[in-house]
Amino acid sequence: MVQPELRKQRETLRTPNIRDIGMSLLLLLVSRASVLGMFPFGVAFFAACFDKSIAYMGITAVAVGLITSAGNMALMKYLVAALVFWIYTRFKIREHTIADASCCGGAVFLGGLVYLMYNFAGFYDIFLLFAESIAAAVMYIIFGKFSSLMANRKKRYQTSQEELISTAVSIGVMITGLTGIVFPYNISLADIVSVYAVMSIALNGSIAAAGSGGLCIGFLASMASPSAVVMMGLFGMSALFANLLKSFGRIGVALGFLGGSAVALLYAGSAFSLPVTIIEAAIGAFLFVITPKKFREYIGVFFSQSLNIEKLSTEVRAKDYLAMRLEKTADVFSSLEKTFEDASEKRLKAYKKDAASVFDEVACRVCEDCPNAVKCWQSDFTRTYKSVMLLLSTIESKGILTIDQIPMAFREKCLRAELFTVEFNHVYELYKKNLIRTGEAIRGRDLVARQYKEMSDLMKNMSEEICSGFAFREDLEEEVVTELDKTGISVSEVSVIENEHGKMEVYIGGRMDKDKTEHILGELLGTPMTYDGEDCGLIKFVSRAKYTAEIAIRQIGRDLSEISGDSIDEFMTEDYKQYVILSDGMGSGKKAMHESHITLKLLREFLQSGFGIKTSVEMINSALCLRLDYECFSTVDLLCIDLMNGVCEFYKIGGAQSILRHGGNVETVFSVSMPVGMLSEIKVQSQAKKLMDGDVIVMMSDGVSEAGYGTVRTDWIKNEIKKPFDTMEEMAQTIIETAVKKSENVVNDDMTVATIRLLEN
Repeated sequence: MVQPELRKQRETLRTPNIRDIGMSLLLLLVSRASVLGMFPFGVAFFAACFDKSIAYMGITAVAVGLITSAGNMALMKYLVAALVFWIYTRFKIREHTIADASCCGGAVFLGGLVYLMYNFAGFYDIFLLFAESIAAAVMYIIFGKFSSLMANRKKRYQTSQEELISTAVSIGVMITGLTGIVFPYNISLADIVSVYAVMSIALNGSIAAAGSGGLCIGFLASMASPSAVVMMGLFGMSALFANLLKSFGRIGVALGFLGGSAVALLYAGSAFSLPVTIIEAAIGAFLFVITPKKFREYIGVFFSQSLNIEKLSTEVRAKDYLAMRLEKTADVFSSLEKTFEDASEKRLKAYKKDAASVFDEVACRVCEDCPNAVKCWQSDFTRTYKSVMLLLSTIESKGILTIDQIPMAFREKCLRAELFTVEFNHVYELYKKNLIRTGEAIRGRDLVARQYKEMSDLMKNMSEEICSGFAFREDLEEEVVTELDKTGISVSEVSVIENEHGKMEVYIGGRMDKDKTEHILGELLGTPMTYDGEDCGLIKFVSRAKYTAEIAIRQIGRDLSEISGDSIDEFMTEDYKQYVILSDGMGSGKKAMHESHITLKLLREFLQSGFGIKTSVEMINSALCLRLDYECFSTVDLLCIDLMNGVCEFYKIGGAQSILRHGGNVETVFSVSMPVGMLSEIKVQSQAKKLMDGDVIVMMSDGVSEAGYGTVRTDWIKNEIKKPFDTMEEMAQTIIETAVKKSENVVNDDMTVATIRLLEN
């Protein structure tokens, strides 16, 4: 039943608190920031960061910011935009960043249209309105990331590049809001705060963070001024000098910044040519040096979490972490296996003593009030015990104990011989049932323990594959760039990955001739490469398999029924392993089909998930042994061909023999083992063969292999496989038709045949 979608609970208006006053001051500053005479930042900050339950306070802050910077002319435009977005929040169902950003831009556009109804000067105004609406939508996303980072700052240890950029842009816009606030001698508060912010980044960040932060804040803090580019260069240069001297602490950073400003002054030739005066830089440096320790630590934590991020090897970290987690999980399963094994061993030892309990129970039922009980079980205990042991041997061999089978000496001595016989039979029957139940419980525990062991082995194998399963071939990446450049192919990014099986994957960024690139990569890497689409904007090339497998399958149900107890499937995995799996359920009909289908489905899922064949078969075997509704047996005939090198492996667990034509020779591949699901422990052994171009394999169920007469019933299949066939379809059809004829057109068992021919590409 589909649950109805719940609407988001609307926030009611409330009384502001101290934090709201701080956010209102930031909103006021942002509302004062302008670019090309436009003020879209206040509406975007109100939409992205401000609590709508005090929207009245936010709209007031926007109005105050606009009045103190733009005057009353643009007040109506942005107030309409803020009100439109607030109304939108009252009706929206869920948070959606793109939709909310679009609505923010649309609100600014709608407010601009209202404004143009009274102040339309030309089509240039419409163009600026479109640009301003887009800027408002973008700033909504930027302010949103900044707000999220600030709200969870104490819980965060790393920051994404998007959050880093959003933080720098937001700080720059806030500093721009200080523009126009001047002290005596024309000292700008915005310039002083800009100097302070850049020094903070230089002290707490890396040299790259200092340079980029200086450039970003320098440009954004003066974007309303024609000197924005000059300010950007000045702050970028000064930040680099400051970072170089940060080992000397706050004073070193301040001196480095002033030194960078001095270099810019020498280049400009006049102090009046710079957008920041020497006095403003000195005041900012002085305030930075005397900043209290607690406030410095607060700022330091913020920048160390966001701007001072060093690039780590994600490959190594991911491998180590995943391997560690898998190894710990494997240890847990191994401990569970040990627990179940110990419980089974203790329980088995305890029940070996239960034969004596049979004697005790019989004695309690028969001899408790007998006048000869003391004489039999105390004075003459040895003789009585031996006599009862003989009776136990008799009942175990005969199945039941009669009065005639009791020795005459025992009957003459025992006063209740007939009652003893009846009770002995009854107690022994209970004893047998108890042993059977106990044995089943122990068997179940052993199977569960085996499942845990296999899970532990599986986890350990996965851990090893993660650590050694693939590697980034940095040694080949430079060669790839060089070889492609020689042919006129310019690339922006190259990544070469090699897995444990030797398969190569190459990711290349840029435009190129795919056929020419395939040829160059093939010669350079020593393996044929082929285009494999695009992944995250990069063109992907992968190793091309040396061989392909031509496969044909034919099936006939018992008595020509549409339901076959045989299940067969073929598929190829990502590492170019071609699998053909044939499973024959016990008997025929729906039950056999169900059994074989379960085995086949589980095997395919395990193998396609990257698990090994041995592990997959053992897991499935123990799982089938644990089925409680009915016994589930089926054979497994599995063929695995590595299309990269032509090596094939045969795995036969109760399966019929296969025929292989290798060159001019024909041989039989067989194995004697029980089907899966029958025994708790199963030996999974493989037979490996190196194939060549044109080699043929025939796999079959016992319905085909048992068809015909003669000492070796598959001789006729060996003759068929030697014949030339244009396609495997023809061979499979011929074999199945011949099998029916050799069975005198009576199909007594399900028949399945698969023909496989290896072809070199």
